[in-house]
Amino acid sequence: MRHTVLALLLLNLLLAACTTKVVQMQALGEFPRPLVEPLPVRVGVHFPPEFGTFTYKEKRPGPGGEDWTISIGPTQLQVFRELFGSMFSGVEELESAQGAHGNLAAVIVPRVAEFQFALPSDTKAKVFEIWVKYDLGIQDANGGEIGHWQFTAYGKTPTAFLTSDEEAIRAATIVALRDAGASLVSGLERDPRLREWLGLDPAASFTPEPAR
Repeated sequence: MRHTVLALLLLNLLLAACTTKVVQMQALGEFPRPLVEPLPVRVGVHFPPEFGTFTYKEKRPGPGGEDWTISIGPTQLQVFRELFGSMFSGVEELESAQGAHGNLAAVIVPRVAEFQFALPSDTKAKVFEIWVKYDLGIQDANGGEIGHWQFTAYGKTPTAFLTSDEEAIRAATIVALRDAGASLVSGLERDPRLREWLGLDPAASFTPEPAR
């Protein structure tokens, strides 16, 4: 009997030590479009397969560390499609970034360069945080590399009113994706090099839409 109890205790300890947390982001029913006048340029966008399926896995440190799997690919793909469609007068989604695309001013290839997240146990604060570093590769119409532009999206959410750690990470991710949109808009407003790469007048900028 004592051996059975000990075996059950060991089994419970092992299960506790192997807790798995899975966050699978779903399509957003609504995402705020940037309130800007589209820039007068037609661009191509190639989303590499790994961008639309991006999944981050991490084993948290410590004997009771959790295995985290965070999948944001489908949601970020949806958001970036929405963003590019709002920011440019014409967008063509390409199956490949290679080859000649003579009717396009440039080809944009986004990718996730880095992903990090923090739990309240990491920061000793009652917030969950997400950082996603994006890299936009800019190519000319013939597939030649022009340059790279990087920015970091950040999102955080408090623990209040959230039912689980997974739900908190989902909420923080949505905030980070909204921040990604703001960073894209501000980058095109402030970085003349980026506008030049896209075939725009370096002095050109977004014009906010009138209030409705």
